[in-house]
Amino acid sequence: MERFPPTITDCVSLPFLIVHGGEDIVINPSVSKLLYEIASSEDKTFKLYPGMWHALTSGEPPENIDLVFSDIVAWLDRRRAAGEGSSRSEMEHKSWHDKQHQ
Repeated sequence: MERFPPTITDCVSLPFLIVHGGEDIVINPSVSKLLYEIASSEDKTFKLYPGMWHALTSGEPPENIDLVFSDIVAWLDRRRAAGEGSSRSEMEHKSWHDKQHQ
């Protein structure tokens, strides 16, 4: 079984999505699955696409690419909806920051 250094897995604490082709011959899907299992993030998703290879968003038939992008957008939308209140304060902070650095 592959191992990640503890310092790397401790750093993976923000929400993250892993999308991986089940037939990927570049990176074994078990590596992504292991990262998913040991990462300290409480909000993490592992999505395996059986029959797909490594280039999920460019090397697959259009219907597969659409499926992957649809899943990515849905994942992002769920987090955006859950964090509506914090999104505004982040936008306000960015606006303030941009004004300070003009």
